[in-house]
Amino acid sequence: MEKYNPKIENSNEAIDFVEKHRDFFEHYARGKVNFEPAPEGLKTFAYNLKTDTIYISPMFYKELGYSDEKTEFATLHETEHFLEKVSLLNEKGGEKVLESYLKRMQESGAFSIMDNCLADMRENRTVISKTNKAMGEVEQKCYKENLFQEKDFTKAPRHVQFCQAILRENRLPDEKCVVSEDVRKKLGELHSLKNKRGKEFLDILTDPNVPMSLRLKMQNEKIWPMVEELMEKDIEDEKKKKEEQEKTDNQKGENKDKKNQDGENNEDGRSESKSEKNGKKAKSDSKDKGQKTSEEKIDPNEIFKSAYEEAKKKTPEAVPLEDIKKALEEYKKEKGGDSLDKADEEYAKKLGVEKKDLQEYREIVKSLEDVVNKETGESVIEELKNLISKIIAKRTKPQMAPRYPLEEGEELVSPSELVSEVKKGNLEPKVWETHETKDKKGDIFGEVEITLVCDRSGSMQENNKANEQRRAAILFMEALKEFAEMCEEEKVNLIKPLEIRSEIYSFQDTSADKIPLKKMSSEIGEKERIDVARKLHNTSGGTTDFVTLETINSNLDEDLKKKMKEGEVKKIVVVFTDGESNDSSRVQNILGKLRKEGVVVVGIGITESGDSALVTYAPEARLAETAEKLPVVLTDVLKEHLKDI
Repeated sequence: MEKYNPKIENSNEAIDFVEKHRDFFEHYARGKVNFEPAPEGLKTFAYNLKTDTIYISPMFYKELGYSDEKTEFATLHETEHFLEKVSLLNEKGGEKVLESYLKRMQESGAFSIMDNCLADMRENRTVISKTNKAMGEVEQKCYKENLFQEKDFTKAPRHVQFCQAILRENRLPDEKCVVSEDVRKKLGELHSLKNKRGKEFLDILTDPNVPMSLRLKMQNEKIWPMVEELMEKDIEDEKKKKEEQEKTDNQKGENKDKKNQDGENNEDGRSESKSEKNGKKAKSDSKDKGQKTSEEKIDPNEIFKSAYEEAKKKTPEAVPLEDIKKALEEYKKEKGGDSLDKADEEYAKKLGVEKKDLQEYREIVKSLEDVVNKETGESVIEELKNLISKIIAKRTKPQMAPRYPLEEGEELVSPSELVSEVKKGNLEPKVWETHETKDKKGDIFGEVEITLVCDRSGSMQENNKANEQRRAAILFMEALKEFAEMCEEEKVNLIKPLEIRSEIYSFQDTSADKIPLKKMSSEIGEKERIDVARKLHNTSGGTTDFVTLETINSNLDEDLKKKMKEGEVKKIVVVFTDGESNDSSRVQNILGKLRKEGVVVVGIGITESGDSALVTYAPEARLAETAEKLPVVLTDVLKEHLKDI
């Protein structure tokens, strides 16, 4: 008789399950995923990111007590996990995001549990949205009969209770979980997070259309801090338990030693027992031990190890983390690196810039989206966009605006209503529409010239000033690029066309102080922007702002002066500086000449070390108390001096 081989049985079961449901799985995935039975001996699912293949082992779910129907649902659930990761790999820098995510999942049990719960909500919602309500009923059976039979989570640490309650209550909304009081309070805080239309943050986070990269960012910003807060309380509880246990153990040791007297003399000549000596030693050891314990770094993975293991049984990982990491490594090896990274390399070569400069520039542009003006609550990007939109709208040509109601007007808007009203005997029905012209006039400026002057002196290397100046310069270039493009696009719709020109200088006590990094023009191409950002890396030399200002003044020809005087051109110069000028009197002299011609010159001091700008550039001067505030201060200056054009 042939010897029983469980591997063969497992393999055959996988083959039978896949073949039985293949048509349904493939129809569900719309050709995005290949489904194959798990290889012999594999009791989990597996990924092949190179070929977009999922290997299915029904044994994984069979051992959890799943029926064939539940395993079918779970397979679709796992398909969504897979599709999320495939989609992420198709994003720019997706490989790095996935690598970072897998590393964090491996390093933090708390993060892993949180992510598993939130991701499961997203995957289940997606499966149901792509199938039918019947699948929703199967999902509920999985939670009630297999994963979350118990609703009382109070034996688990608070941060684990929180994550599991989010999942169970979301998927079984009619059943409240039993959790600690502070966990329930934190759940209330989470559910109170809503957008302007009243939609809950949790629903937005787990929406099937939200990509994995955005989901990770959103949950890290809003939910992870809540988990961390509860985890800190759990850690404090564990510390107290440990201290109480050590105190009890030490007390027992002292009591035991007191029974043993050895008759030895102490320092004052009386008999000192052995227990007294041991008691002193025990106290000393206890003190040292307690000090050591308080100084040791607490590892949540260690103190909550059993709780994490128990929690993961409720959100089983069909594909082990290590296997996903291997699949990613094989994918990278096959692709020869990030495909989007290669695309960047080719594009950078085409532009004539270095790939690292291109990527760094893009990263800075993206980071500017997170710079918020605390006074307005808006991002600086949105503020500038709104400003530009208002300027364009103010200059729009006259529009025809309807005025209602009228018995008779220029245009019949409802013929059927006219007939109906006349039949009723109403010979003057209000079915006509007339128009009146509403002018939306702008001011007289037809041209705007804006110059940014950057500080490249040696002191800019301190306190992150050079980096923040680069960010502010990039904000300046991106905003004016968009402004110039919109003015050009809307030219035919404006009462008076508006041309936006810009230039950028820098000073560092070299002959280059007189040469613009970007020449005055309405064009500001991508290569030009990247080159300016790259050059601002180099900071050395002195504060010779007066040289650049004198150069700007010398470029004011008679035609430009006439246009400024007539109100046809508005000219603005913004100067960054982080310290006292090498010749402040020379600066003030040239400022007088520029301002006399009608040029608006604003000096912005960078950090407290640049507060001399408040005197040198008075009365048009600002101070960015910290380097990080520079983009916000620049935005305020642009808003102030562009609003009247």
